[in-house]
Amino acid sequence: MLLILVPLLGGLATFFLKKESEVRTWSLFVAVLTFIVAILGVSVLNAPEYLSFKADWMGDLGSTFSIKADAMGMMLCMLTAISFPIIFIGTWKTAYEKPQNFFALMLLAQAGMMGVFLAMDALVFYFFWELALIPMYFLSSQWGGARRIPVMFKFFVYTFIGSLLMLVGLIYIWSKNGGSFDIDAFYNSKLSVKEQMWLFWLLFAADIPLP
Repeated sequence: MLLILVPLLGGLATFFLKKESEVRTWSLFVAVLTFIVAILGVSVLNAPEYLSFKADWMGDLGSTFSIKADAMGMMLCMLTAISFPIIFIGTWKTAYEKPQNFFALMLLAQAGMMGVFLAMDALVFYFFWELALIPMYFLSSQWGGARRIPVMFKFFVYTFIGSLLMLVGLIYIWSKNGGSFDIDAFYNSKLSVKEQMWLFWLLFAADIPLP
């Protein structure tokens, strides 16, 4: 849970910082702290009670706020945790207009990505998927360079359509497994080969990179 909360709360706090030096130092601190939490998760705190969290959330829809750091999820979280300190150090001398907004959005995007890799509920996965995309939209619209307007428009169209197709696919699987968004229920869904094929393309559409 800390892998999500640290960059999420750190990113929200970054919006309120004024001095650029404070913004950069604080953002790097949050990114390094997230990396330390990830290191602890694969070493000292490598136990089920530390690597999973579950709480009531939209129970009427068959969804619970369930996250867990399994082997694949932890590997992806580690890669994300390593990347952000490197990015912040590598861009230390790069000048940004409204740096507090830039670094805050970067940390919020990191929180969203962590949630995607840890989600054990399809609806929670979708929530964090969108949480990761929204900061990316604002980052490209503000700091996307000379072609940021067409890039922003293309990004919005592709992600909006892709997210809708993904949601349709998730709802279809939910309807076939007794009304549960639990990831284990998704794995055990009784789907025909034809259903699996077109569901694959629905979910794949959300991951198609922009041309």
